[in-house]
This record gives sequence, C-alpha cells and structure tokens, in this order.
Amino acid sequence: MEEDSSVDNPNTDRPAENPKLLVIDDDANFLFGISRLLTKADFTVIAATDGVTGIAKAQSECPDLILMDINMPKMTGFQVKKALEVDPVTQFIPVVFLTALNDDANTLAGLSLAEDYITKPVDSTILAARIKSILRRVKTGMRRAIIESDSSFSFERFKQWAYSVEMMDERSVGHTTRVANLAVTLAKSMGYTDDPFLEAMYKGSFLHDIGKLAIPDKVLNKPGPLNAEEWELMRQHPLVASQMLSAIPILNEAADIPLMHHERWDGKGYPNHLAGEQIPIAVRIFAIVDVYDALTTKRPYKEAISEENSLQIIRSLAGKQFDPVVVEHFTDHFTQIISESEKLHQLSILPKPA
Repeated sequence: MEEDSSVDNPNTDRPAENPKLLVIDDDANFLFGISRLLTKADFTVIAATDGVTGIAKAQSECPDLILMDINMPKMTGFQVKKALEVDPVTQFIPVVFLTALNDDANTLAGLSLAEDYITKPVDSTILAARIKSILRRVKTGMRRAIIESDSSFSFERFKQWAYSVEMMDERSVGHTTRVANLAVTLAKSMGYTDDPFLEAMYKGSFLHDIGKLAIPDKVLNKPGPLNAEEWELMRQHPLVASQMLSAIPILNEAADIPLMHHERWDGKGYPNHLAGEQIPIAVRIFAIVDVYDALTTKRPYKEAISEENSLQIIRSLAGKQFDPVVVEHFTDHFTQIISESEKLHQLSILPKPA
C-alpha cells in the first residue's frame, strides 16, 4: 500500500466491507428469515443447512463468526464446534449457538464450547448487538496478544490472524496464500533453494500484513482516502509486525518481509527509507509478487488488471519501486513461475502442526 503510488492503494474510494457471518441451521424457513434480518443489520451472511456443509464453508469462506443450531442432521452443533477446533484454518473462528434448547445441561455445555449461547426466539436487534460485541472482544484479544507478544503462539495461530487481516482490510480471500506461494516459487526460480531461507520467506510472506491488526478499524476500513494523520498510523503497521514477530522465537527469522515490504528500490518507501541492496533479497522478491497479485485480483474498489498490463506496470517500476534484476527474471520466466506457484498448495519444508 503506497501513499504516493497508484499501483495498489486500497484506500481510494473503496466501500467498507461488512462482517461475514456463517449461519448453520437445518430449518430452511428460519435460516432464510434470520439471514435477511442479519443482512439488514449490515452483516454479510453465508448459509448452510447442516454441519458437514457448514464446516466446508467455514474452511473456504473464513467467516468472522459462526452462528449455529445444536440439533441438526449429520452432525450436532457441538460436534461441528469440536471439528472446527482441530482445523488450523477454523479453530479460532468465534462460535455462537442459537438454539431452541433452553435447559441447563445444554446451556452449560454450549457455554463451555462457544463464545455465547442464545435461545430462540430472539430479537434480531439484540442478536446483532451481541454478535458485534463478541467481534469487538475477539479483536481486542488479538490486539492485546500482539502487545504482549506471547512466545507460546504458533505459526498456525498467526496464519489464522493473517486470514483475519484479509477480512479487515477487504483484500480478497486467498491473497496471503497466493503471495506466499508465488514468492517462494520466484525465489526458487532465481536459484534460492536453501530450505531455511525458503521457510522464513514463506512465513514472512504469509504474515506480511499482520501488523494491521493493531491499526484502528476506522482507519483500516475508511471508505475514502486517508488524511496525513491516518497515513501516519497506517505506516506504523510494519513496525508493529516486526516487534511482534521478533519477540516470537519460531517467527523472528520471518520478520524482514513484514517490516520492509513497503521499502522501495529508490529509497522512497517506509518505514526506514532503505534503498537498493540494503533491502534483503527476500523482501525485494516479495514486493513484486505482492503488487502483481494486487493488480490481477478484483477487489471491492477496483477491477482486475490483465496479466499483460500488470507485467507492463511492473516493468515500468523497475529501478524505482522494484529491484530491476528481480523484475527481469519475473517477467522473463513469468509463465513457468505462475504455473509452478499454482501447483504449490503446501510447502513440504514446513514443519507439520503438532
């Protein structure tokens, strides 16, 4: 995100994105009605009529919160919640049970698993208010953990927070995975095959915008251009990310990209105005693929740009925003790099989750 560049400025006349809810309920009439009410309350609603479908949609859509019934076919709400907890992609998504079961046993069981337990019927205004309260608490908890830099956090937890950044900053779902895979593919194509280097690059690429969790929502999701004071706040996110990751032993080697991905080859970037080879090669590689993905992806505030036009823009920025050597390699080997990146669903060099 560059203040003085038109390449990728997501703060130019963009609409704000509503919180995304996944509602799971086997009663089609209730599901239709509650979805309409929540949509009117400024939520984006995804619906599923059973737990199996709900889990699949949670994995693919990364909702901000899941609202679900308990008594459902195929899987109960309790079973769905336990399944979500063992998946790194869904384990930190807050869950609220919305059910007609109002006995003490189910209420206590539900509250031991989820963020809230609400019984039907429920007033839609109160329901919306409780959901927004939960989302605020979740955000506050993430930001507190950033400040405290809890050394027990795993890469998988930070990956889930990276998905949260996608939702907060209105980037299309999948951006972090695409740029991480593309950055590693480009690096390998240039001859960087050392496993520790590639692992650090993958982690840093995936977490490049993690510092935005500390940026106030009113700044991050402002519909129009940022003023000078707001830009100063936004420019702090690389420093926040660096402080956070450097304090985590298993992630401190991944801090370069989150800290430096807004630096420029000509020294006009931020936060430290580094220039040329002062910027580590991993960062110089990542900067190009990050902009390429932004250019070629449709977002709420712009249409996607063709591959050919995107490459022309990147070539025009060689020696200015980007390392000219990396630009030349990326554009000369573009077809092969894109093909290999698309095959790269998971890096074999990454440790298996415990």
